[in-house]
Amino acid sequence: MKYKIMLLIIFIPLLGICQSKPFYKQTITAFEIKKKDTISKKVMITYLDSIRNIITTENNIQNAISASKYKSDKTHSIIEVNTDRLYISSDINSKGDTIGKIIYVYDEKKNRTENYQIRNGDTLNGQKRVYNKSGKYTKLYNKYKDSHKYYLSNKWKYDSNGNTLKSKTYNQNGKLVGIEKYQNIYKKDEFISTKSESLNGKEFIIKSKEIKKGNVRTIYFYYNSFGFNYGIKINHVYGGYSIEEEDSEGNMKELRIYDNQNNMTAFLKNVEVKI
Repeated sequence: MKYKIMLLIIFIPLLGICQSKPFYKQTITAFEIKKKDTISKKVMITYLDSIRNIITTENNIQNAISASKYKSDKTHSIIEVNTDRLYISSDINSKGDTIGKIIYVYDEKKNRTENYQIRNGDTLNGQKRVYNKSGKYTKLYNKYKDSHKYYLSNKWKYDSNGNTLKSKTYNQNGKLVGIEKYQNIYKKDEFISTKSESLNGKEFIIKSKEIKKGNVRTIYFYYNSFGFNYGIKINHVYGGYSIEEEDSEGNMKELRIYDNQNNMTAFLKNVEVKI
């Protein structure tokens, strides 16, 4: 793994390594809310050049991973390489030490075929993807822990419009452990997709319903779960829902998440300004 990355870096033109002048500043502010009070707030800043390539970020990668692990040490990210075939981002702590790297490898069609997460010199995660002619990934391979070998983790099937019809999940022993099915309905100005899931051969259970109209996407949750993203805790509650507004490029402008009592539990806002 190390030798492969070194060779890729050696043959990247110097132009890809040079830092450009920032033209845009993108700020994502995330609020975790409880009983109408903000209990956590995170701000992630990204600087982009004139053609909207990322130049540098502040706290973004680690904040997006966890809300608690890295509170004691402010970090920022530097884009070392950003070309059509290779992207390398380094996490720098307050002492100036490189504590981690994110590496993406692309094919000639700009599909991301490989990605690696490195922390303190160790490769924590490694993945490889296979794509169809439409640029949709059809297979995902995950790296075995403490090994250079990979196993088939996921497979996808799409409809004629490029939306997911079915996905399958396998464990590292090759056993099928999960299936997701999507019922897609296309109306004049609306797209509706209902997702059902079967785990370990059990019956299918409806998990969510997505309605996309214009630039607004609403998802209704039929399950309970939580995780961390954008530095805050994200709760999906049975009977709750989320409303996301997108810009003309399909990027998030605002995201609101509600519980089953219509109480807002998270609010995210993405603002971009020209410097």
